[in-house]
Amino acid sequence: MLDQLPKTCLCCGRKTFKQSTVLWPGLIEEWGLNPAEAAYIDLQQGWHCTACGNNLRTMVLARAIARSTGGPEPLTKFVRSRAARGLRLLEINEAGHLTHILKRLRRHRLVKYPETDILNLPFKGESFDVVCHSDTLEHVDDPLAALRECRRVLAKGGILAFTVPVVAGRLTRRRDGLPPSFHGDTGTASFDYRVHTEYGADAWAQVMEAGFDECRIFSIAPPAALALVGVRPER
Repeated sequence: MLDQLPKTCLCCGRKTFKQSTVLWPGLIEEWGLNPAEAAYIDLQQGWHCTACGNNLRTMVLARAIARSTGGPEPLTKFVRSRAARGLRLLEINEAGHLTHILKRLRRHRLVKYPETDILNLPFKGESFDVVCHSDTLEHVDDPLAALRECRRVLAKGGILAFTVPVVAGRLTRRRDGLPPSFHGDTGTASFDYRVHTEYGADAWAQVMEAGFDECRIFSIAPPAALALVGVRPER
């Protein structure tokens, strides 16, 4: 897995990286992660470019956006490319440090959930060519409805590119009836939202159920970092 890490940052093109520990014992216990699962999730969230700050999770999302729209890598080159010219991109929540690059797109739009309801986006149908979000869907009580809403605002042939934390050796499950779990430590400034869904190897199924024509999977150092891309049919 480590030998499959990129030698060049897929976001800024620099070549200096560092690993930080992100998971904490409470979350590992809540999710019942074994040592191998904890190691690759920590790699996904903690291995990062020291130049731009993007981690492996946002790097795979950058790759998914660039390759799905026919653009070059890294993302700093993509946003200046012909493929990105005029691209209407909706970002729901800041995708880590990716936002600093994506906002260079002239028609970039950023909204924040839950202030903006992902189940009722304030945009007309077919308003965007790309919708993206990163590690947001697991915090939404009805993720399937959220995916359908993202599809609604996409133009025909448009793409939804997103990440969710995936435990690859399991199937997706709701946390209904389980003790509340949060992505973040209540004792720190990183405290985040409640987790409603734990995603597994079948995460792609929700994309198809939401009405997308196909689901593409992009990966870096699998199973550490995965990005899903739903394609809205041209017809």
